[in-house]
Amino acid sequence: MKKYLLVFFLILCLQYSTLGQNNHQLTAGFESLLSSQQSMPFWFTANQNGRYPISGNTIQVISLSGKTHFDSLLHTNLRLDLGAHLLSSYTNEFQFQANELYSKLYWKGWKLEGGWFKEPEYFMRLSSTNGNIDRSNNARPYPRIRFGTNEFIPFLFWKNYFSFKAEYDEGWLNDERWVMGTRLHHKSLYLKTKITKNSSLSAGLNHYVMWGGTSSSPQYGQLPQSLSDYFIYITGSIGGPNFPITDQFNVAGNQFGSYRVQYDLTIKDIQFSAYFNHLFEDHSGMEFRNGPDNLYGLFAQIGKHKVLESAIYEFMYTLHQGGSAHVQGSTGLDNYYNHGVYHSGYSYDGRMMVSPLFGPVIYKDGIAFGIANNRIIMHHLGLAGELSSTISWNGKFTYSKNYGTYSSPYDPVKNQLASLLNLAYHSSTFPLDISLSVAADFGQLYDHRVGAMLKISKTF
Repeated sequence: MKKYLLVFFLILCLQYSTLGQNNHQLTAGFESLLSSQQSMPFWFTANQNGRYPISGNTIQVISLSGKTHFDSLLHTNLRLDLGAHLLSSYTNEFQFQANELYSKLYWKGWKLEGGWFKEPEYFMRLSSTNGNIDRSNNARPYPRIRFGTNEFIPFLFWKNYFSFKAEYDEGWLNDERWVMGTRLHHKSLYLKTKITKNSSLSAGLNHYVMWGGTSSSPQYGQLPQSLSDYFIYITGSIGGPNFPITDQFNVAGNQFGSYRVQYDLTIKDIQFSAYFNHLFEDHSGMEFRNGPDNLYGLFAQIGKHKVLESAIYEFMYTLHQGGSAHVQGSTGLDNYYNHGVYHSGYSYDGRMMVSPLFGPVIYKDGIAFGIANNRIIMHHLGLAGELSSTISWNGKFTYSKNYGTYSSPYDPVKNQLASLLNLAYHSSTFPLDISLSVAADFGQLYDHRVGAMLKISKTF
């Protein structure tokens, strides 16, 4: 799959010679992180697209990112985005990584994306998980191809009342993991309806399947990944005789997802969003037999140029998991984002791809081997605003009670508080953008640690 992504990227790069309006942006940056422990405070590394190493009490990072946009390709409605984000970091040694390298084509509300790219960011980046429990920007982007809509588009002849958003993508988890070469399928469908002139309601689901690859366990070895096997995976069907025995009694591959509902309301200049996210690991979860396990959120966009411009509150509960005992063919012990065959779980490059509250990642022989903590109660508050025309601020405060897993519970329960405060300076009369952050963690899940981060960047 990697070679197809690169070919796709190179073909689109040829469009540089195409006439059309275009704009380009290049940003160079330097970041210096300091921690009182041998690991960084939680909110320095969480939801950062895997930008920083996992361990180290000092990290220095040089970054270079660029993107270019073309309108009216071939004198049509086609639009093209090309982008890259390169990083070089130093702790005890130098590390280099390409966080993003992508091409994106847009046409009349539709999109085709290829390469390594992060998810769109919502709620002013104040959410604990980008507003979606199983689709954060916590881990480094993995290579994939995606076809879908560019946000919501009108739905046929009901376009004055209904719109929809859909995506279908195939990716390749090419990191070091228990099942090498794991494929990741994702599809989503959301519908939105206008309730009044100033309010709307949207609802939909995300569905994921980890499939194929070669297991490090001799018991499984090469897992099924033919074209006929692929249709078994993506339809959530029971595996055939060439599948692991567990797939023959359940569904093929590692299947999971979430339902999501969001209500948006505008009152004068204030925009409100209330959302609900229900996660599932199997049919019992899809039928809400793990009903208590949800993420709830309330976001308010109060206005611009105010001391307090945006605020978010989120509550997450994942203790139930269908019950403390598994009933064959029914429910129980859902063990979110872990799996008996795909032992590395829903992680990439050592980071969870879901809410960063799920963790830490367990390692076996230097390879991710699931997560230690998926039974969580969380309260999260995010705030942002402006102190002046040149100084903005934001803060995150997250309290969690962590219970481990049903098979390996924490006794006693581990309480954790993670906090961050950031100040950023930007002025059209000063050549550099500067931000300073301080963060602190207290509790039993991670070490007590305090840290500071300085960012300096220049956009050309």
